[in-house]
Order: sequence, then C-alpha cells, then structure tokens
Amino acid sequence: MGSLPNRFHGSQPIERQPSSGLSILIVGGGIAGLGFAIEAYRKGHEVRIIDRRPHFDDYGDIIGIGNSVLHSMGHWPGFLDECRKSLFAKISSYDAYSYDDRRLGKLGEGLGMSRSEFHSLLHQYAQRVGVPIRHSARAVDYFETDEQAGVVLEDGEEIAADIVVAADGIGSRSWRLVAGTKEQPISSGFAMFRSTFPVELALRNPLVAEGLAGTEVVSRLYFGPGAHLVLGKTPKDMIWMLTHKDDGNSDEDWAKPANPKDALPYVKDWAPWLQELVKVTPNDGVVDFKLMWRNPRETWVSPKARVVQIGDAAHTFLPTSASGATIALEDGLSLAALLHLSGKKDAPLALRVQNKLRFERVTCAQKMGFRNRENFHNTDWDTAAQDPASVLKQVDRWVSSHDPEKYAYEMYEKCAAHIVSDGNEPFQNTNTPPGHTFKLWTVAELLALADRGERIVDDGDWS
Repeated sequence: MGSLPNRFHGSQPIERQPSSGLSILIVGGGIAGLGFAIEAYRKGHEVRIIDRRPHFDDYGDIIGIGNSVLHSMGHWPGFLDECRKSLFAKISSYDAYSYDDRRLGKLGEGLGMSRSEFHSLLHQYAQRVGVPIRHSARAVDYFETDEQAGVVLEDGEEIAADIVVAADGIGSRSWRLVAGTKEQPISSGFAMFRSTFPVELALRNPLVAEGLAGTEVVSRLYFGPGAHLVLGKTPKDMIWMLTHKDDGNSDEDWAKPANPKDALPYVKDWAPWLQELVKVTPNDGVVDFKLMWRNPRETWVSPKARVVQIGDAAHTFLPTSASGATIALEDGLSLAALLHLSGKKDAPLALRVQNKLRFERVTCAQKMGFRNRENFHNTDWDTAAQDPASVLKQVDRWVSSHDPEKYAYEMYEKCAAHIVSDGNEPFQNTNTPPGHTFKLWTVAELLALADRGERIVDDGDWS
C-alpha cells in the first residue's frame, strides 16, 4: 500500500499548532492510531507510530464514519474531499430491506466508506504530514516511569516517549500495565460470515444478476429472523457480511477460511437470489469470525498515567453499533485536544481526564449496538409495515450530534479539578443520552435479556 501514489501530494498543508514539546508513541496503525496521529500532529505534538504488520492491508468491508468526527476532520485539508470520492460515500447511507427483499427505506447517516479505502486514506494523509511509521514492530510489553512510558519489542528493543497511546486492538499487551491482568474476551453469542470477491463471479448467476439489476453501487442492510446481512457492490467487488447466532464453529481469526455453504441455513427462508449469492461465493472467499466482547472497563489509563488505551484496545464494539470506527476516531480527537490543553507538564492529568470524559459515553454506545442487533434480528414486521421509520434508525442522535474536540476544550478544566480534588469538586458528563442515569452493565446481563426475549429498557432519550 505504501508504494501507491499518495492522493494528498500537492494538497494544502495542514495548519499546525505551535510545538507542545510532547513526544507520543502510538502503538498500532489502525483507524484509531492513524486518526489520532494526524490530529495530534495538528495540535503540535511529536508523534510516531509502530505497527506489528509488515505492511497495511486492511480488509474491505463497509463502515460508517459518523457526523460526530467530521467537523474536526474538516481541518485536515483535502481529506474529506478524497473520502467523498468513495463509491460508498456517494450513496451516503444503507438501503434497508426485509429478508424477503422488500425495501423498507434509508438507514444511516454520516459517510459510508470501504474500510480498506478509508484506512488507506488515513495512512496516506499521515505520510503526507510526515508522521513516521515503523512496520514489523510488535510490542510485547508496556512499561512506565514517573517521566516516560514505552514498549518492549519482540527482539528486546525498548522504545520510549513522554506518552504512549495503545491503539493496538483487542489483543493489546497494554492490559497488563493498565489493569494488572488481561480480561479474556467474551463471546457476544454471535458470529459473522464476511466475504469479498470479484463482482463478475456473482453476476454470472442469473438470479443474482436479476436481484442486482440496474445497480452500479449497492449498500444494503437486510433484516432477517435471527440474523442480518450487510451487502455491498461496486464495479469491482461483491461484499457480504452475515451476522448469525454463534453455533460454535466460528473462529476468532479473521484470516481463517470457512465454507460459504455453512452460511446457507441462516438464510434458508430469504429471497432466492440472496441464497444464490452465498452459493456462488468462492470457497476461499469467506471467513466465519466469532464476534467477541469485553465487559466495559472503567480504567483505560496506567497507574502513573503515562499510557492510555484508545479504540478496540480500550473498548470493543459490535458491528451493529455502526459506530466502532467513529468512536475510535472520537477517542483520538478528544485525546489530542486534551494534550493540547495540558501541555507536556500535565500530560498525565490529560490522560486521566480523557478516561473520565470518554468512558460513560463509550459504554452507552456499546449498549446501543447490542440493542440494534436485537432489533435487526427480531423485527416486528407489522409495526415496520405501518411505521418504517421505527426500524430505520441505527445511530442515535446523541451519538451523531456530539463534537468530541469541542467537548474536550469545554470540559477539561472542570474535569481536571474533579480529578485533582479526588472527587470533591463536582463533575457530570453531558455526552451520554439526555436524562440517562449511567449504569454499568455486563455482557452476561445483556445476553440473558436476549435469551429471555426481553428488550433493553433504559431511562433518558436514546433517540
């Protein structure tokens, strides 16, 4: 990917704040790490990235980039312009369908993107502004002192900085330092078949060709009994992702192939052409991935507050939240702003403020994803027929209307005073559902509700 022409050569330079003198090591060059690196560079921090992979080659499913991060990314000259050239961005939202192929309406907001293309644009933009990225550097341990933090690589090399940002995903080794132990992921009870293959292979089937007749680019979400399917089509690729009940045959490894025929029982009553789409999927073109969760953890910062987790390293999201990438980007926008306010001297305090500002919001957004999944898999079709809008909502307004950068600037002093005073100075977040009294939950509690056929009921406005 690094050998491809950079789409941002010749673009207007990013307007950078004066140097903060703060050195930051970012572990992980995914969406969270790259997004934070660009924004932290803009805020005047000295950043560098290490990543365990020899090169970036992200997989190509469909993601949504929510409105909450677009304002800040508008300060990256040329970036959103390139994003909006994406084929999926041109249609901006999903078309929602029932499993028997009845169109229900539009679903979603923000910017639709291929994950691989969005990641590539972040990578190219980071290169354009001069962020150093070192590949094949796997962090196997984290450490900190009163003045610095760092990582130990597989070969024993140590790399240190004033602050370390752990953006290395669900398997991050930062958990030993941050929490004292690594909590094992818990099955969400569901798994996902994921496939991307050449579109011409799909269109050779007459039923599939008929089902997609007259379309060049497709982005659809199919609601089905006990499952849901995301469908994407471009002039080059056919993409489908089927979330289904975990029968124990799926694996935690994205790279482990599965037999596409194993997906057929989950779509047996669906539109015939969708069943045919599964049948024509190449045998080496699908994986069945166990969707794992962790219980919400209140601590994302190491004891001396020199290491902070963002993105999947701090919190995992179900795909049905349609917000995993957005929330990871929010983490980075917030953290970069807080470190801009704190400067080098008070950087550990900024990390503690980040934890306080983000935890409750993120935990509520995770629950939103679980609620969405139950709605997708247990749709009340009578209600949907009378009021399609009742099922055509995936991202709540309190999520999309937020501005994490602005919130960080507005709340830093109040939250810092609360932390420094050991809670004697009052502080209340306002970035969760209006009127909601925050309550911690566990994965087991939500799964038990689903098993009993009960809906999640919370106070406040989750619309």
